[in-house]
Amino acid sequence: MKKLNRKVAYMLMTILLMVNCTMMGTVAAAKAVNGDSRSRPVSVAGGSGHGVAAWDDGSVTAWGYNKSGQIGDGTSIHQLVPKQVAGLTDIIQVAAGNHTSFALDKNGDVWAWGEYYSPYVSGDPLLPFQKRGGLTKLEGLKDVASLAISTHGSVALHKDGTATIWNETFDPNDPTKMTVKYFPIKGVTNAQNIVVAGHEALILGRDGSVGMITVYNSFYDRYRLESEFREVKPLVASSITGIASYWYDVFLLDKNGTVLQWNVNTKQKAPVAVKGLKDIKEIKTGYNRLFMLKKDGTVWQWNYNNPAAKPFQVKGLTGITALWGSKGHTGYAINKDGQLLAWGEEQYQGSGSLNEHDGKPVLVQPPLSWTVNGQEISFYSSSAIVKGKLYVPYTSVFKALGIKVKRGQSNPDPKHGNQGFPVWSFSYGGNTVSIKSSDPAVVLVNGKVTREDSSIPFLANTSMFPLELITSKLGIPMSWNKTTGEVILGTIP
Repeated sequence: MKKLNRKVAYMLMTILLMVNCTMMGTVAAAKAVNGDSRSRPVSVAGGSGHGVAAWDDGSVTAWGYNKSGQIGDGTSIHQLVPKQVAGLTDIIQVAAGNHTSFALDKNGDVWAWGEYYSPYVSGDPLLPFQKRGGLTKLEGLKDVASLAISTHGSVALHKDGTATIWNETFDPNDPTKMTVKYFPIKGVTNAQNIVVAGHEALILGRDGSVGMITVYNSFYDRYRLESEFREVKPLVASSITGIASYWYDVFLLDKNGTVLQWNVNTKQKAPVAVKGLKDIKEIKTGYNRLFMLKKDGTVWQWNYNNPAAKPFQVKGLTGITALWGSKGHTGYAINKDGQLLAWGEEQYQGSGSLNEHDGKPVLVQPPLSWTVNGQEISFYSSSAIVKGKLYVPYTSVFKALGIKVKRGQSNPDPKHGNQGFPVWSFSYGGNTVSIKSSDPAVVLVNGKVTREDSSIPFLANTSMFPLELITSKLGIPMSWNKTTGEVILGTIP
């Protein structure tokens, strides 16, 4: 009997294991089908012309205007397609100033790059005038729970509900020497969020209250020392679930879905309700604009600096689950499929190509990885995506592929007022593809004119060349996975 019971128990256990494995396999297959294995953004921020995003695998990508090194790739070269920021892991939040970027990791440590944090590096043989420093760890910030970046001062909210404000200071005898100074904000306790507007810090408490404290000493033209802070003044007693600010304007999200507005630089005694706004779930700000996520998954925008402007729905944004703002004209959102979208009137939105200032949402592209003849390569310059096609500068993959690039000049063209145009030639394996950069461009293969529709756009301060066209005409294999960003060129050993 005992042997029989053991045999039955063994059979039951085997069946359960088989069912469990089958279920796990089914779930894994479902994830693969639904694309759930793809990384999703957990935090996004924008400066005056760049974007930065943290993903659920702990990595960080950045894109856009890069004159101050805010992309974090060690250069001052603008990037149309996002690049992964090396040296960052386990990141849970990103933030941005006008020309700076910040990242917070799960341990509560903070990293900064761009502008003052990434100074110029002279003497680099590849980038003699465009090399920038790397990441800077803000050693004065520990156990940080969230970041709020402002033109008037940046604030770190600690895990225990206290807060620290910091700013960059410079040696009067040597302006290139930058020091970060930290000022604990006395009187801030039990805070869940904090923003800076003008000389004031607005503190959202965990009980839904909002208080205000002056953080800047206008008499001495510096931030207040810890001994100079006064008591936190109450602004709203309760019911607030969200807070956002830009410059002197502060916006408060009430739990009933309405929005309150207050300007710290006026004699306005209390926040007032914004007419026409209801069912709001989340609020963020940009340059004189308020971005709002409604409970129905739609996104609305209010350019509040214009007295005649009214809130409007952003077309093309539905099924949205999270929202982020910037220091410029760009907003960011993630949809139910985990895709990151950007919209606004700025050029660099991570779509791979300069937008047309039309405000329409665009998909933020994944970073590109490059494999040439089985070897991974990287290059400083930006790549581009024009009309769904991949473009690269000549200082990119051509040398690694063995393609010889040459620049010449065409004969005077009577169709264009006897004007001559630059002609770029790409030679490989006895074949040559030439592109005359007229309008429209003329493509020649081994000296014969073709009917190919192409161009040589000037993007990110350089000429861009149609990679797919060139490699196909030269007989070089190429594949581009638009979901993962993996580009494979040439043969695989």
